[in-house]
Amino acid sequence: MYYSHRYLKRKTPEGGINRREYIGHLVDEYYTSTNVEAQEQVTANLANFAYDPLNWPHLLGVDALDVFLAALETHNPNLQLHSVAAFCNICLDKNAVKFIIENIVTIKTTFLSTEHAEVVLHSLALFYQLLKAELSCKEAIITPELLKRVQHWRKDSNDERVVKLSQLKQVQVVKRFTQEDLEKFAQFTGDYNYIHSKELPVKERRVHGALLNAVVAGIIGTKLPGPGTVVLEQNFKFLKPCRLETDTVVTVRLLEQRKISTVEYDCRQRGDVVFAGKAKLLTRS
Repeated sequence: MYYSHRYLKRKTPEGGINRREYIGHLVDEYYTSTNVEAQEQVTANLANFAYDPLNWPHLLGVDALDVFLAALETHNPNLQLHSVAAFCNICLDKNAVKFIIENIVTIKTTFLSTEHAEVVLHSLALFYQLLKAELSCKEAIITPELLKRVQHWRKDSNDERVVKLSQLKQVQVVKRFTQEDLEKFAQFTGDYNYIHSKELPVKERRVHGALLNAVVAGIIGTKLPGPGTVVLEQNFKFLKPCRLETDTVVTVRLLEQRKISTVEYDCRQRGDVVFAGKAKLLTRS
């Protein structure tokens, strides 16, 4: 439940401890206690405080986020659960999200290694919030390892909540562009820029950016969402050169499925993102 500062002040007894002091005492108790159950109680209380935006400045002011990170690095599933739940609660605070992104590797490591369904649920919810609100570069979150783990939970979990939250529809194809592909594309478009030609060594030649986008368009129009789809808007970036004779993993993910749907996509070579973007689509009802 959310409370106003005036309500909290009215409910605090004369001479009673204020909210920030109490949260600060909890932080101190986590570091000084050697009792695991006491630490679990502390992190549970701190995670509950993170639910109310009025407490966010207090949690940040006493470095409670460092407690969540420390607890996340333990092998205690309860401490990990409280920590990722807290991050999920507080992630829309602009200062908290900066801390979360700086430590996203630790959060993802926990997700990749845990077998605890509740930790998985809160982790997925956190990732979705960060991506939906565009609070993080998706390349920092969506990696092949993470997607593989999501697929594992979707296929093997007996928890319906996990399965439902893991239902991120995607299509993935592997292309290996050849010089013949580039020449055919150049003939069709008239783009005979020498950077795509035999004037350069194979290792220095670049695949046309528009050709990458055409492959993505082919997936959108035939597989996901599928026939009848019309692209309304696109935003994309070319992050690195796409090279010839190299496996190129092209992935399209359906983020929102409705009349105006949203997909995101990327092309990777040797694990590096070379092309990435997002599109709004008019789909057939």
